[in-house]
Amino acid sequence: MAELSKNYVTQYSRNVYTLAQQKGSRLRPFVTVVPLEGEKRTFDRVKPTSAVRIESRYSDTQLIHTEFDRRTVWGFAYGWSDLIDWQDKLDLLLDPTSDVVASGGYALGRVIDDIIIENAFDGVAYEGKEGITQVALPNSQKIPVTWGGSGENEGLTVEKILEVRSRFGNADIDLDDPANKVYMAITQTQLDDLARGVEVRSRDYDALQALLKGVTSEFLGIHFVRTGRLKATAVDGGKSRLCAAWCKSGIVLAMQKEMNMSIFTNHDKWDSWQALATVKAGATRIEDAKLLQVFCYEKN
Repeated sequence: MAELSKNYVTQYSRNVYTLAQQKGSRLRPFVTVVPLEGEKRTFDRVKPTSAVRIESRYSDTQLIHTEFDRRTVWGFAYGWSDLIDWQDKLDLLLDPTSDVVASGGYALGRVIDDIIIENAFDGVAYEGKEGITQVALPNSQKIPVTWGGSGENEGLTVEKILEVRSRFGNADIDLDDPANKVYMAITQTQLDDLARGVEVRSRDYDALQALLKGVTSEFLGIHFVRTGRLKATAVDGGKSRLCAAWCKSGIVLAMQKEMNMSIFTNHDKWDSWQALATVKAGATRIEDAKLLQVFCYEKN
């Protein structure tokens, strides 16, 4: 029976983990994933330096002091569990197409997306030796809801997308490097705004139609990721949706290599089968220059 239970757990773990990372989480494939051990993980960063001009022959060497700083990712634990009555089949916990397994996998996947959104896209970063010094995202990394020249609240427009590329380019980020691939998290409303804003005769129309039809996920060199979990704040007549644009190398998700999962009989519940899954993870932006907050208007 012990060996049989071990096989159950292994199969259950495989099914749930696959669903959690492939179907439950929409953002995980587009950020840098690293292992997490303990409560936190630190990332040492080297600040840029400059070379100096040598004014004369045999002059003294001038040392260039290299400065370091550190970003810290804090991990938090999350869990999911469900009960199956002992009169029901254990297959409900093993079949990868069952509602129970899908529910667990999707729940953990959504948790991963929320961690990325709340801690990397919208949250403060942590620096310092102990990793407790809070660092807010600079205003230079924010594209306001009124961006576009009219002074009015605007949804997602071609002008805002072009501004994303411009700011990343002006920050001397090598956008030809696959590690700096640009992604943007949006809702369906932002796609609808683009569809209304691009004229049929525009040179961007065909590319936008391919995006809307699902032929491609890219538009103007940016890979779009649709999610309904982005935060919004109230503004006059509607709300301002915080959409994020980022380079893959600039956002880190730290998590355990495997989720902790188990299946056991719960004696307090008349020996019903209980499925239990937990995960510990955290996220942060490693470089401020590789994240842009793009605020988009939505009517109520």
